[in-house]
Amino acid sequence: MDPRGGKSYEDVKQIPISIGKESFEVVSKPGLVDWDEIPISAQIMAQYAELTSPGNALLFGCHNGALGVFLTRRYPHCALWVTDHDSIALEMTRRTLAINQVESVSLFSDIEPGEAFTQFFDVALIQLPKGRKLTRRWLLQACRALKTGGILYIAGANQSGIQSAINDARELLSNGQILGYKKGHRIARLMRESTGKPLPTWVEEPGVAPGTWQEFSLGLSGHTFKIHSLPGVFSYDHLDVGTQVLLEQIQIESGARVLDVGCGYGIIGMLAAIQGAGWVDLIDSDLYAVASAKESIQVNKIDQATVYTGDLLAPVGAYRYDLILSNPPFHAGLAVDYQIAEALIRQSYRALNHGGRLTIVANRFIPYDRLIEEVFGNVTKLSETRRFHVLSGLKSTGESRYRIGRSNGRSDHSHD
Repeated sequence: MDPRGGKSYEDVKQIPISIGKESFEVVSKPGLVDWDEIPISAQIMAQYAELTSPGNALLFGCHNGALGVFLTRRYPHCALWVTDHDSIALEMTRRTLAINQVESVSLFSDIEPGEAFTQFFDVALIQLPKGRKLTRRWLLQACRALKTGGILYIAGANQSGIQSAINDARELLSNGQILGYKKGHRIARLMRESTGKPLPTWVEEPGVAPGTWQEFSLGLSGHTFKIHSLPGVFSYDHLDVGTQVLLEQIQIESGARVLDVGCGYGIIGMLAAIQGAGWVDLIDSDLYAVASAKESIQVNKIDQATVYTGDLLAPVGAYRYDLILSNPPFHAGLAVDYQIAEALIRQSYRALNHGGRLTIVANRFIPYDRLIEEVFGNVTKLSETRRFHVLSGLKSTGESRYRIGRSNGRSDHSHD
């Protein structure tokens, strides 16, 4: 259980909700922002957005699927596509659609809608993501996907930058107007005109323009890595301090099987591969991180690595590792953070070979050392700075204080 109480991170719940005049159940879990609530942006979108029926609509930012179900019920003759940068959101949306017997919604898991959908949609809707550059990427994708005369709705919180997002949208589209406000949120409506207008310079920014990447280099352990990354990925244009502290402690035994959890653009896993790992798996729940890690691995010609999309260690099933590394994808101060931390540590224990280690970096004031001690029966502080510490737990070959049930999966690790 979470040290502060509450549900386990792995708990997937069916939650009764109401949005507009519709009542139904959604499937959700910790790992999503406001996972057990309906975002205000979805509520205000449901109140003001109008779809073309018949027609085609594209929703960016699906959360747990509540807005998708609502729109399908209100506009049953409009074909709806939904996408998100978060694979957890897409999976919860898939399950929400299934329990509500909605079969007319299509899910996009690609980071680009694709040429086939250029000027295909009558309406696009954006629930504001985190980060202005990711928002701009979605705005540009929406603009390209809309037919002439197509409508864009964009909604989000004032404190998350919705006004700046609306201003950016006005540089691409026309007839922008604020439709309404609700609890510190606002929604705007804009139109894609038939006549072209001069595009803002930001549409050519790396990672925003289609097919481009944010590119930079990192020198580590005498090797220069070329990084290709995208907006929305943690620390997408530089090496963050916490990861740097962790990288300084990495020592890879030749031939070791290594797992990088919450890999971002993949630098931890790539360094492990360069230092002699026999095989490296990398996992992230963010689709842009997965795309960035795959691209970076290819650019750096690293052969002994696989990148997986998914929630913590779920994608690797019964694979076993000698070393698991992570700069955990969570922050201090919220209960869900402790749920994620506990799940990561417990899942890592199960996934390690006897004699294997989990090594993570975290803010000093977060007591993950207690969780590691509880699960592994030991914890070692490998290094400490003013802001961060690197913690490690050893899965001993003897008896541990933490007992788990027998695994139903295989104990080998094959990549054939």
